[in-house]
Amino acid sequence: MPREPSTKQGRAKSNRVGTSREQSFDILESVADAFFAVDHHWRFTYVNRAAAERWNRSREDLIGKDFLEQFPQAADSEPWKAFLKAMQERQPTRLEVVSPVVHQWVDLSISPTRDGGLSVYFRDISARKRVEEVEGWLAAIIESSDDAIVSKNLESIVTSWNAGAERLFGYRAEEIIGKPITILFPEDRQDEEERILARIRRGERVEHFESTRQRKDGSLVEVSLTISPIKDAKGRIVGASKIARDITRHKEAERLQRLLVHELNHRVKNILATVQAVARQTFNSRQSGDTVRETFEARLLALSKAHDLLTRETWDGAGLSQVVAEALSPYHRDRFEAGGPDVRLTPKMALALTLALHELATNAAKYGALSAPSGRIAITWQVQAGDPPHLILRWQERGGPPVSPPEQKGFGSRLIERSLALELGGDVKITYNPTGVVCEVKAPLVDERDEHVGKAA
Repeated sequence: MPREPSTKQGRAKSNRVGTSREQSFDILESVADAFFAVDHHWRFTYVNRAAAERWNRSREDLIGKDFLEQFPQAADSEPWKAFLKAMQERQPTRLEVVSPVVHQWVDLSISPTRDGGLSVYFRDISARKRVEEVEGWLAAIIESSDDAIVSKNLESIVTSWNAGAERLFGYRAEEIIGKPITILFPEDRQDEEERILARIRRGERVEHFESTRQRKDGSLVEVSLTISPIKDAKGRIVGASKIARDITRHKEAERLQRLLVHELNHRVKNILATVQAVARQTFNSRQSGDTVRETFEARLLALSKAHDLLTRETWDGAGLSQVVAEALSPYHRDRFEAGGPDVRLTPKMALALTLALHELATNAAKYGALSAPSGRIAITWQVQAGDPPHLILRWQERGGPPVSPPEQKGFGSRLIERSLALELGGDVKITYNPTGVVCEVKAPLVDERDEHVGKAA
């Protein structure tokens, strides 16, 4: 009698254990995660359906077989080393690793069993790893970008700040994250943020918006902005990402281009006016057709040489000694004595003096010092102090035939006395001494381009 209850209790307990074991196996068979167990001899004691499918093997082929015999590629792998460690130390472990069997990222959970073996769960995490890889790749791109890449919420509070933003604006991430983005806006640009946020809330993208922002040190920087909405998992707009690119150099290049176009237009007009004046005066002379053509071509050649000289100097002016040497290059150098201090001429002065020297040399070759073997010409200059300083240049002929004033001044004389004086804003005087022609030029050394630059800017 007293033993009967005990027998009933034992049968009940045995039934409960069997039911619990069956439920456990049902659970293992129904889950998507792979599970297998091995004994202390590394023989498979259980393989669930998910594991068999993952390995593309039947459970009958695996149960009772040695793990490494079935999967020799696992030897010396990181998972196998983790298995060995858990078997020896009898401690559970978990790791994420690439499986040498299925060649995928898996999350391994290894636990020692009471019979001295191991139970192993493994889950495919390849999709998550790909997402993490892409996210890491994107984060690396953002962090290494030369552009400032910033995010903010719909209250205009900065939520992220890359290294490019730090370089461009001067703020470190810890200094500005959590603060309003408008800290970057100059006083006269504060109203831009509301207009930007209004478009972002409508889901619009703001592309290539040029504006000005203020750095930490207070200096201004011109930027090109691209702003896009940020959406959460449910598609709701929760903020905006902003890419800012420094366009200061680009803007400076645009301003320089406008200045150069203005300068080019100014110079072309001056050149055309000069050529027109030379043509009009040359072809109105009483010279014969061939002579007129030769004279005109010679004057254009002198003008061309002056332009070549200025082009080599990038139209930044030219040295007076260079101008003199270029203008007198058609003649023997031993016929001239030239000297004076270093003087830098503006392009306008260089062109005017080139034409004047050409006319003086041409006249000397026909009637003056260069028409006689013993004739010589001295060209000297100096700078007279003042505000502004003045250039004083003297042309003096000697050793040529006797000189008398002409009955009627030709184009060369008019160009020298009138046009040169007008172009240089100074005084020009030609004296016909019996011993030789003397021409004296006095002109202020002022850079006339300052006025053009001011107007162009």
